[in-house]
Amino acid sequence: MTRLLILGATGSIGTTALNGIRAGLCPDVSLAGVTASSSPLLEDISREFSVPSAYIDGNDESAVSSFIDRTEPDIILNAISGSAGLPATIASIKKGKDIALANKESVVMGGSFMLSLARSQGVRIIPVDSEHSAIYHLLQGKKASRLIITASGGPFVDRSDLENVTLEEALHHPTWKMGKKITIDSATLANKGLEVMEASLLFSFPPEKIDVTVHRQSIVHSMIETEEGAFYMLASPPDMTLPILLAIKGEGKGLRNIVRPLPLSSALTLTFEGWDKSRFPMLSLAYDALRLGGGYRIAYCRADEATVNAFINGRISFCDIPRIVKAVMECGFPEEEPESYEEIMAIDREAKEKAEALC
Repeated sequence: MTRLLILGATGSIGTTALNGIRAGLCPDVSLAGVTASSSPLLEDISREFSVPSAYIDGNDESAVSSFIDRTEPDIILNAISGSAGLPATIASIKKGKDIALANKESVVMGGSFMLSLARSQGVRIIPVDSEHSAIYHLLQGKKASRLIITASGGPFVDRSDLENVTLEEALHHPTWKMGKKITIDSATLANKGLEVMEASLLFSFPPEKIDVTVHRQSIVHSMIETEEGAFYMLASPPDMTLPILLAIKGEGKGLRNIVRPLPLSSALTLTFEGWDKSRFPMLSLAYDALRLGGGYRIAYCRADEATVNAFINGRISFCDIPRIVKAVMECGFPEEEPESYEEIMAIDREAKEKAEALC
């Protein structure tokens, strides 16, 4: 029996994981414990599954570490949103626990420091994002020359003027039901930018070997190209249950009928398009941050988080998000990879202060 601890159990990823366990889709997996930073739903989940619960801010590494000791999980699903997920990832690694990682900021900000720490502790980082889950499985036994990450395009893929975008419009994603932060990031394509950086670090691919294509159907989750010129893709309905349970349980480990089959016997249209750099500068800025180095990735991540929060709270406009992120990056940050958690957080604080001063 695999004991699972869910960090961030009341968000969209945590809720989907719990639904999968309730439905019996993940055999031989039991819930060891759940955390959240708020929401009375946590206490209901704790009672339903008869497991310990704790209200923990992901930034409190010590509290996360203590809860891991209390619950003794075999694997941890880190579903905490935003930069607060990094301390929780660090705590999990130090405890030697494998991590099903839905928090892309942990990789983007933690970079080589976090990944080296995981290697030294013998910890597996198993990606949960559908795009990285797809690449993770496609690379098994294959050597890729290029990664192709798919994007739904968000709610504004066909909208030319984005200056007067409202919060309600930005939160209306055409395919996925997610939290506010990631939904806004999907509207600006910042989420895809974070995914490009995460893919580069997780799979050791330079930015020029990672492409993004707009795939409106959200059925093909990513592709790889081999040196022979062949493309391999992972396709499934747009349902996060599959990548979450694959990360927790593992491919070929008793998972059955997690998602409905694709209707291949009838018409199924798959389209792939380029993305507009002038309308979605956040993706271009992410490529810039990846090329410039570790400090710029952290600055991008934190400035995006600060501006999205400001937009949600009505302090800035939708198009101010990339403008402010660009301005913060132009302030200059270390190109070298941070060598400690303290260095990461120092850059994080500086970028946050600069972004908030502009909001």
